Amino acid sequence: MIELNHQGDGPLYEQIYRQLRAQILNQTLPAGTRLPSSRELAAQLQISRNTVNKAYSQLLVEGYLAAVRGSGYYVQQLPQTFAPARAPQRPGHSRRPAKPAPAVKYDLTNSSHTRNLFPKRAWRKFMLEALDTLDFEERISTLQSLEGEEVLRRPLLRYLRQIRGVHCDLDQLIITSGLQQSLDYLCQLVPATSGRVLMEEPGYPKARVIFEKNHRQVCPAALDDQGICLPAEATGYDFIYTTPSNQFPTGVMMSAARRRELLHFAAAKQAFILEDDYDSELRYYNRPVPALQSIDTLDRVVYLGTFSKILSPSLRMGYLILPKQLVAPFKETFKLYNSTVNLLNQYTVAKLLESGEYTKLVRRMNTTFKKRFEAFSAGFASFKRPLTLSQNLSGQYLLVEFSAAIDQEEMIARALAEGVRVYPTMEFWRDRAACPDNALFLGFSKIALVDIPDCIERLKRAWDD
Repeated sequence: MIELNHQGDGPLYEQIYRQLRAQILNQTLPAGTRLPSSRELAAQLQISRNTVNKAYSQLLVEGYLAAVRGSGYYVQQLPQTFAPARAPQRPGHSRRPAKPAPAVKYDLTNSSHTRNLFPKRAWRKFMLEALDTLDFEERISTLQSLEGEEVLRRPLLRYLRQIRGVHCDLDQLIITSGLQQSLDYLCQLVPATSGRVLMEEPGYPKARVIFEKNHRQVCPAALDDQGICLPAEATGYDFIYTTPSNQFPTGVMMSAARRRELLHFAAAKQAFILEDDYDSELRYYNRPVPALQSIDTLDRVVYLGTFSKILSPSLRMGYLILPKQLVAPFKETFKLYNSTVNLLNQYTVAKLLESGEYTKLVRRMNTTFKKRFEAFSAGFASFKRPLTLSQNLSGQYLLVEFSAAIDQEEMIARALAEGVRVYPTMEFWRDRAACPDNALFLGFSKIALVDIPDCIERLKRAWDD
């Protein structure tokens, strides 16, 4: 039984999602239960089918439901730790066994990359060298300063100056455990004068959640072919979060004119621009464009980067470059903090940068992902159904856009039935109901080039009808 409040309690699809999730967790809907089709449930609740589809899609992605092609959606068997105790079943009462989820042969995720791309030999060599250095033996017996190891910060600063054109002093560069920690530091550092963050829509959901956890109001900003569209209202902002070199997930690169407009807008609003330089090193055909920070003469840009895409997300290592005006406040605010980043990893990454192995790895990954992107492009061009791929030409993912609105949930289920996991785009939208229903998200970071033709054939069977 689902009850909707049309006057409040959030978007309707979210109310459906929350109630179904609760019923699955408390086993009111036991494993194996077949849910009504989206058409049936929409008719029962007298709402649009698209609203039900969005709720089902989220439950599917989170693993509460499994889709069985031609049959429908079934409640998954959850681990015992998720399931509360239930009253014993009455004798003679049996319930339908859970339908097994289809086996996933190709997971088109963007959260990791093919294991053989990690520079294992160089990593082992430089880690052993780090262990043998006298400096490391001395440093491992003491607490680390929050800024991170100078042995890493110096070669990293040289590298960023060379490939991204950044201009800063060493004390502006801080090593962190990744983007989310960087954003958390900034939310603690910069007073909530307005309490508002201007953020691209669609945008990176893991950044949005950090702002919201720190009680900042996220205000969505639309995009056009030049990047973020700046609002005309006079309201101020604490931060403007943007991915100018490769907008996530659309792939739009911010124009030179819009970059300068953004810098002046931030200065007028007394806001700091948070430049997430997402996937900037991975460019298939052209050199990376200089960072927005490289043209900042107003001291308003915080530059954010990580080693997650080139090395590994499990390293938990990133960095930020503060504007000069924030360096002293940062040191004062966090003077009792110590670095949370693994010391040995910092030394090892420093060696990779100094030796040139890191630059070689970037070149190798660009070649690898360019080939994968082109293989997917050629494969989708052979579909009978008209499809368009996002023109990001960088990174490790693409958006597949259909010529007309689709049922995202149904298309994800069809692909899954063929052994291919693809992802909805709705998570990139703060207002998920506003997400256009003509695109799906496919990452190709984890799939080998030799497997792409088979993957394409499976997607043809799923979608090309």
